[in-house]
Amino acid sequence: MQEQLIRLIAALANGRARERFAEISLGGRRGAPADPTRDRLLEAAGVLEELPGALVRVDEAALQGLLAHARSALVPKPEQRIEQLPRRRTLLRATLEELAGEVLGPDETVPETELNARLAERVDDVPRVRRALVDEGLLGRKADGSAYWRA
Repeated sequence: MQEQLIRLIAALANGRARERFAEISLGGRRGAPADPTRDRLLEAAGVLEELPGALVRVDEAALQGLLAHARSALVPKPEQRIEQLPRRRTLLRATLEELAGEVLGPDETVPETELNARLAERVDDVPRVRRALVDEGLLGRKADGSAYWRA
């Protein structure tokens, strides 16, 4: 599958093969007249489907298979740090909700120092984010700020 993916990329890097791929794609489900010479690289990549009447079309299942293979080979993204809170209200709320769920369990109460340590693993501005979590009603806190919990 890896070799097939490389062949497809190589074919698409070739101007003539890319042009031919576009012609075949524009033929849609009906296909386009086969041209063994011009179709050589795309056939080697396994992305063409032969149709009756000397026609070819793009093999959608083959492309989907290559895409799935490429996705499975991706290294999982590391959890991203939050450098700055979003300004848009809906995005801010969604970000804070996700963060609240990551740093505190539903029935967990932790001291401020523990919350700060957990937040520091994910955000750059711990006091600002902690304040935003409380202001948004996602975290509750004791009046003296000594303990926090999910609201």
